[in-house]
Amino acid sequence: MARKDIIENEPSFLIHQRPYSETSQIIHVFSHKFGRMDLIAKGSKRPKSKFKSLLQPFLPLRLSWSGRSQLKTLREAEISGENISNIKGKHLIPAFYLNELILSFLKIADPYPDLFKLYTATLHDLSESKSIEPSLRRFEIFLLSEIGYAINFETESLSKKPIEAGLNYVFIAEQGFVSKRDQNSGSFLIKGRWIQAINEGDFSDPETLRCAKKILRLSIQYHLDGKELKSKKVFKSIERKSGG
Repeated sequence: MARKDIIENEPSFLIHQRPYSETSQIIHVFSHKFGRMDLIAKGSKRPKSKFKSLLQPFLPLRLSWSGRSQLKTLREAEISGENISNIKGKHLIPAFYLNELILSFLKIADPYPDLFKLYTATLHDLSESKSIEPSLRRFEIFLLSEIGYAINFETESLSKKPIEAGLNYVFIAEQGFVSKRDQNSGSFLIKGRWIQAINEGDFSDPETLRCAKKILRLSIQYHLDGKELKSKKVFKSIERKSGG
């Protein structure tokens, strides 16, 4: 096999896995230089497989693979650097949510090195039990920007005038922010100062954070084109039980 068909020691995370045969799996990974990749992990379901204990979500890995087709073959796997796989409790669902976003939006073999870095940093935040919501909102905003669905937090969609702190706006997923007079049944009222704060990455105001969550939820749902993420179903169930 030509050398160009072999990738070695690529920083990666397991995003999802599914059965391929009685002894093997197909694993979906997010890698630093190559983006999302699909690999066959041969024999990984066998009790004594060298891959069995390593193919875990949120575990930083270095993977080696080979192959000429889109579906590659996993050759080697080892833990890379600090173990951040101790995400637990209420932080597990948001972590799986990140993985679902990657699996849903990223195309095979499209590199997103900066998104990979932010994904790693966000997992660190979750593993250290830091505030969940600001980290998730920053990841969602950057993800949408990276894949070409950036939300314009700077100007009003129709007039192209800068967002003003003292004015009220509504958000329409397919358009962006429009003035209050253009509100429709699928929108909600947003203060200009909240939009400006989101654009600056300042989530210190709880109202700004709540607003950002609604905006990102609408935008992501729109671009998912009707698909509902499993982790979102769990989120909604928890929110209903807590009255959130």
